[in-house]
Amino acid sequence: MKSILIAGGTGFVGKHLISFLAGRGYTLHVLTRKPIVDTPANTHFFRWDIDKKYIDRKAFEGVDTIINLTGENIAGKRWTRQRKKEIVESRVKPIGLLHQYVAENGFRIATFISSSAVGFYGTTTTNEIFDETSEEGDGFLPAVCRDWEASAQRFSDSGVRTVILRKGIITGKDGGMVKKISPMAKIGINVSLGSGKQFMPWIDIRDLVKIYEFIRSNPQMEGVYNAVAGQHITMNEFSKSLLQSFGRRSFLPNPPSFLIRLAFGEMSTMLLAGSRVSNEKLRKAGFQFEYDTIKKSLGS
Repeated sequence: MKSILIAGGTGFVGKHLISFLAGRGYTLHVLTRKPIVDTPANTHFFRWDIDKKYIDRKAFEGVDTIINLTGENIAGKRWTRQRKKEIVESRVKPIGLLHQYVAENGFRIATFISSSAVGFYGTTTTNEIFDETSEEGDGFLPAVCRDWEASAQRFSDSGVRTVILRKGIITGKDGGMVKKISPMAKIGINVSLGSGKQFMPWIDIRDLVKIYEFIRSNPQMEGVYNAVAGQHITMNEFSKSLLQSFGRRSFLPNPPSFLIRLAFGEMSTMLLAGSRVSNEKLRKAGFQFEYDTIKKSLGS
């Protein structure tokens, strides 16, 4: 069995993906600046430095698939001009470096799986259900996704099968948004924002990691796929489900939109708006979601 190279494996998704793939018997090569503790025996770490444009070439030995998970947390800090630059470069530069090493050294890579986000469709609340043929939205998030995906397209242009996952909010108790807001929900605080009527495309981390293996095992898959659950929920519905998962309910009102805008500036657009996104293309490819309702995702 060929090895899989994972770029950016120290985050929430990376840790789950390493655990899942290693458990399935894959040998994993992980590019990182510092190793993860307590990793499976068939996981090997290799150093890379994006700023110095360096990757340990041994990381590519025996590899036929590259999974790219790199990128600064888009909601980690207020969107200053410098922060916006960091967000874009943290997504574009690593892919460029990976492609450079593959091209210059003639590494035989069969599949490149990269990340994007449903933010491609824009931050707006409409009745439209966006699919992979929908046009790019307006604003900073769509622009980030456009540049992100264009960078990954270099692999496709080089003849490598390339799949891009436009992910929704990733749910999981030990990371991401759920971990951040769970302490409030545990004591009965309403975590919905603004009107709460904005849709929140989401996917359970356990389904997401299975999608990566599914793509690797199905060579006919290529291009862009929305990685979202089939259930369309609003932020109000998400908040209610999260509270219920802790046996709580809240009668507190949602924080008003103007306060969210004051607190987060331009970044508030991704918190106060959202539309429905279709996963039909992924389902038609044969993938079956196990955690297809928010209640099942948060309750198990």
